[in-house]
Amino acid sequence: MAIVLLDGLLLAWVRSQPISLISFVLGLLVTLSGLAAAVLCYLVYGLLTLRYLIGRDSVTISWARRQETIPLAAIEAIGPLAERGDRIKTRGFCFPGHCIGWGREDQGREVLFYSTGRSADELFIVTADRSYVIAPSNPTGFLSAARARRRLGPAQSLEQARREGGLAGLPVWRDRIALGLAATAAAANASLFGYVAFFYPQLPEIVPLMSEAGQVQLLGAKEKLFELPAIGLVVLLANTALGFALHRWERPATYSLAAIALLVQFFVWSAAISVMR
Repeated sequence: MAIVLLDGLLLAWVRSQPISLISFVLGLLVTLSGLAAAVLCYLVYGLLTLRYLIGRDSVTISWARRQETIPLAAIEAIGPLAERGDRIKTRGFCFPGHCIGWGREDQGREVLFYSTGRSADELFIVTADRSYVIAPSNPTGFLSAARARRRLGPAQSLEQARREGGLAGLPVWRDRIALGLAATAAAANASLFGYVAFFYPQLPEIVPLMSEAGQVQLLGAKEKLFELPAIGLVVLLANTALGFALHRWERPATYSLAAIALLVQFFVWSAAISVMR
């Protein structure tokens, strides 16, 4: 709520100021803080939906739209984290009341955190592939139930797997090429907005919007110059959304759409430089 309020105040102040590089930087900060607020809301949603379920043959961790299935037969050890004495290098989002992230043990094994951060309640689940840190409300009861079911032996064969739905479950988030192309195009577009904003106060009210062979073909208000990065932004958003949606089935199409969006940024940059020089 504080972030939204601060963003609203900053946005109102920016709109009351003349266009300049400072107003662009503040507008960019508002945009980035909005993205940060969306991530924070998703983390809070994950905390509110965090569940640990013990079935006949598995332990299931539910967080937001993600579900980790850990077969009891795959568990090599389970117990209080404090008793292990392992040094874990943690990465991810850890703040008071919630820890969702990943890390490494001293031995190099991957560790996934689905914990409320209460160290006294944290349990460590070890499998051959990776380990998990969880924090059930009744760790003693959870530990007893898990060990009792393990002693019974498996009734069915299950695979250790993660299932994730919704926007966060799209496989494109693990594709560095697609993300790199999209991020480069976004950086090029944002920098063009900054370029126009930097020179905007120095420009006359009427500027050339189109020229050919050194001859001015079209004049217009200098506000029209922002249409160039706006065109790049529309193409970027449309191509990115479509490419992300197609990624699961047509990865080359995602790359092509991202490359086209990046090429459009080059064209609008060239156009902006030609009319502002």
